[in-house]
Amino acid sequence: MLKKIIIGFVAILLIGLGLSFTPNFSHLRNFAKWGKHTIHDYKTHPYNIVAKSPQPQFWPLDSSYNKKQLPDSLLAIIDSNNTHAFLVFQDGKLLYEKYFDGYTPQTLSGSFSAAKSIISLLIGVAIDEGKIKSVDDLVGDYVPRFKKDGWEKLRIKDLLTMSSGSNYKESDGSYFSLNASAYYGDDEQFLIDNLKPKEPAGVNWEYRSADTQVLGFIVEKAFGKTISELVSEKFMVPMGAEADAKWLTDGAKKHEKAFCCFNGVARDYARFGQLVLQNGKWGNKQIVSEKYIQAATSPASYLKDPTENGNPVDYYGYQYWMFSEQGHKVIAQNGLFGQYVYIIKDKNAVVVRLGETKVVKPIHHAQPENFSYVAAALTILK
Repeated sequence: MLKKIIIGFVAILLIGLGLSFTPNFSHLRNFAKWGKHTIHDYKTHPYNIVAKSPQPQFWPLDSSYNKKQLPDSLLAIIDSNNTHAFLVFQDGKLLYEKYFDGYTPQTLSGSFSAAKSIISLLIGVAIDEGKIKSVDDLVGDYVPRFKKDGWEKLRIKDLLTMSSGSNYKESDGSYFSLNASAYYGDDEQFLIDNLKPKEPAGVNWEYRSADTQVLGFIVEKAFGKTISELVSEKFMVPMGAEADAKWLTDGAKKHEKAFCCFNGVARDYARFGQLVLQNGKWGNKQIVSEKYIQAATSPASYLKDPTENGNPVDYYGYQYWMFSEQGHKVIAQNGLFGQYVYIIKDKNAVVVRLGETKVVKPIHHAQPENFSYVAAALTILK
């Protein structure tokens, strides 16, 4: 009897192990190996290097660098929210810089969804270079999966504005969700293959990381290169990035996880904000057209928000967020656990905040801490 029990147990173990190498269950194996997601996943997950510039352009320090300090009340909020880096740039110079909990200018941090904005910029470059005709191109022209099954009218614009209408549910935290497969699976193609239309595209806004992953597939197809290669070539090198970054890939290293997972140093995150602040221009080079930047950072007001009585969307563009603080319009890259790059155009400023905040109920789709961080930056800015 004991022998039969042991044989049965071993058989179940082997079957389970075998299933963990299939697309449906590979994410469970990887979850067991990698653990719960954090901003330090580059230490355990597979990744591709996003190469820095061979000629780094180090940020010039403002004459008032770190001379002005944050009010104690705001510093207490920043510190209590488990902030690791808080940087303020104005007029292209580093004005304020503070690191917490052992972080330094050389420490990498994950971006989570703040990376979505970088993918948007790549779409802009693809249009500028004629690799993509326009945001109205059909997705099926680049990713064959979307030529059928009700996806025939899906446009790139619908993905950029989070209005694909797909069945992907961002809030689904179950072990067998598309969410889990996207972050922990062996092949992002499995996610793409399992997307289905739930409602017409281009009507309702609903945040879906899958939309950005499809954009990543479009970028790969348009350029014939990996996302890591493209981000290095199109942004890191011309913008003078000072440190190699890492972009996490799926378990089998077939695709970068486009919806998240750029890992860089705080000063290099700021370069992406500065590029938008300068309307897509860096030095004498127009990296992304001003026309695309303007569209990307303007709200997709033709969309309806089902969570707010069908009101027009006034907070989201092409993978960029918008909100106001003290009368200042803020454009933002937002990532889980509080990875933020803020662009404050009327102050000619960029702010970077990296950390590990707990996610709480948003106010008009913005985490409440956003307002505190921008308020803190405004006390530093001239």
